Amino acid sequence: MNSPARRLSRAAPAIAVSVLVAGALLATPGAPASATEAEPSSTVTLSVTPGAAGTVAAGEDLLISVSLSNDGSTAMGEGTLTVELGDAVLDDAASLSSWLAGDDDVDRETVSTTPSSSLGPGSTHSLQLSVPAALVGSDGTGVYPLSAELVGTDGAVVTSAHSAVVVRDAASAPGSELTVIAPLTSVASSTGLIQAAALEAFTAPDGVLTRELDAVYGRPVTLAVDPRIIVSIRALGSTAPESAVAWLERLDAAPNPIIPLTFGDSDISGERQAGSDTVLQPTSFAYALDAADFTDVDELIEPEASSTPTPTGTAEGTADAEEATPAVPTLDQLLDWDYTSTSVAWPRASTVVNDDLPVFASSGYDTTIVDSSQLSAADGSPLPVAGTVNGQRVLVADHAVSDALQRMLAASGEAAKSAEGALLNAALAVRSGEQAGAGTGAVLAVLDRTSMNLAGLDQALSAVTLGGQAVPAPVQAVLDADSSVALTLTDVPQDGERIQHISALLADGRSLDAFSSVLSDPSLLTGQTRSDLLALLSNTWTTNTGGWNVAVGTARDETQSTLSAVQVVDGSSINMVANQANLPVTVSNDLRYPVTVVLHVTPSNGRLVVEQSDVTVTIEAESRRGAQIPLEAGVANGPVLLNMQVLSPTGVLISVPSPVLVNVSADWETWGTVIAAVLVVGVFGFGIVRNILRRRRQRRNAVEAPGSTEAADD
Repeated sequence: MNSPARRLSRAAPAIAVSVLVAGALLATPGAPASATEAEPSSTVTLSVTPGAAGTVAAGEDLLISVSLSNDGSTAMGEGTLTVELGDAVLDDAASLSSWLAGDDDVDRETVSTTPSSSLGPGSTHSLQLSVPAALVGSDGTGVYPLSAELVGTDGAVVTSAHSAVVVRDAASAPGSELTVIAPLTSVASSTGLIQAAALEAFTAPDGVLTRELDAVYGRPVTLAVDPRIIVSIRALGSTAPESAVAWLERLDAAPNPIIPLTFGDSDISGERQAGSDTVLQPTSFAYALDAADFTDVDELIEPEASSTPTPTGTAEGTADAEEATPAVPTLDQLLDWDYTSTSVAWPRASTVVNDDLPVFASSGYDTTIVDSSQLSAADGSPLPVAGTVNGQRVLVADHAVSDALQRMLAASGEAAKSAEGALLNAALAVRSGEQAGAGTGAVLAVLDRTSMNLAGLDQALSAVTLGGQAVPAPVQAVLDADSSVALTLTDVPQDGERIQHISALLADGRSLDAFSSVLSDPSLLTGQTRSDLLALLSNTWTTNTGGWNVAVGTARDETQSTLSAVQVVDGSSINMVANQANLPVTVSNDLRYPVTVVLHVTPSNGRLVVEQSDVTVTIEAESRRGAQIPLEAGVANGPVLLNMQVLSPTGVLISVPSPVLVNVSADWETWGTVIAAVLVVGVFGFGIVRNILRRRRQRRNAVEAPGSTEAADD
């Protein structure tokens, strides 16, 4: 590494030129003259940016902008500002990345040394330099390291900044065709469909969806749209907010190529690594549809989606059909869109393992976008834009270019955006240089779907065009690219704790799917379960881990509440004194749908016989209903436990109520009958005997009475 003193001695001519244009840094009105170095509480920011979007034609002078800001609360002291330019090309992405990360072990020459006066709190100064063409591009065309350094009067480095400048042949054509994929997503949510009020806010003139669409509409970028947005608007039918309908119509009219994300932009690699053997898709939206909302919605859904079959026959029948309630749209009609391609899987960057790709392919995604940081080619050769990993086709998203593009969008202020634009062109130039020998110039850049900040995309694409490093290309260019090169994928599995949460959510989903068989139309429950799950697995949650953990806990609690919504109300012990009796059972249903269950009863011993062990009961929504289970006494008396199971009509176990204790005393009925019969016979017998005895006594008295002939005759 060259020392500052040695570099200074070798660049005296350039220094003389620099000082002439450095007036902006020579004086700072109001700053303390005694300050000699940056105070601990000051925050000094330095940036260095080559002009013309980071590019210069070979043989021309290089314009450089240097910006120094004091964001702290105390003054920054005086110092010396030095600008250096490398004399050798950064010929690959690794060397460029290392340089931008702060590697100082790169040969470079000083092109400017300027004294810097003190800088007050909140102040910013800029410096414009012109470097003679003789000092630029000594190693030919390519990417050269550029740096700036502020040194205090004590010799300590206060701050430094690294950048890069592209020296190119003015007559050469752009080296790459750049395909940019920009996501259109919504904010993180745990509900499968976006509510009407939220849609109205998101599609308002200053809403997030409006801003996203404004940033990409008509630009040379491919849109990756979350189908959840489309379905949420369509599912509202005629009650959809006007702004949402207008937004959907504008998306439909957009000239951009469009591909779909998975519903909710779900984390497909996380699903697979958590145990799913397929990419999860929505199954039904019937739970959210009201037929009354689909009387006239041609602008949302194709006319046949809301038509009602017309009865044949009389004109009266035709009139009745016109007045009939229209049918709600089907799942396919809600999801339908004129996509450029539906076979591209886009997992989140740096989350993919080799075992994910076959599952994506079996789910209908024959192409997967993979970040270049996970891929390598044989013998370290440059990566193509498309290739195969163990027979599975992949598109290579260039990590350096994607990262530079994203940083430019995230930058605040024109100076920062210009600095990031220069790095974007440097990354593209390095990529073009790497691919020169490979016979391809296609580059794929993808934007982070979690930021939802696409403002400034037009400025970024303009910087690329101005820099002459690439021309925009549609997604079809990379979809059609040759993928014969075999690539190696380095596994980058997701965080273990996140996978555990996803695994638990998938298990809850399977439990709810089984439980839903208590409904006559299980899709009313399973459809909402699936769409809510996909929303909860959205990649937009990854920037809010704490909020996601809370949402997962809430969802799991709601699952348990649903699974326990159909229960047998606990009863008391029963004394059975007859040979036959009915056991009363009450079943409660806390769901908003009617359910049908089968009560299966099994006695613990032979003292009791259940005449009908399976009793089917239908319970209306949010209500209770009683049932009678016929019982018959067995061969002996004593306690019997009746064990019950609540099953769905398909035999799925729903719940296991507490056993009911029945005390069987059926002999009391037999002995009671005998005793009653004996008492009846005894009473009647006693009356007959008493009557006979009375008559005999009357006869005897009549015979013994003297002079009573009539009595004797009697």
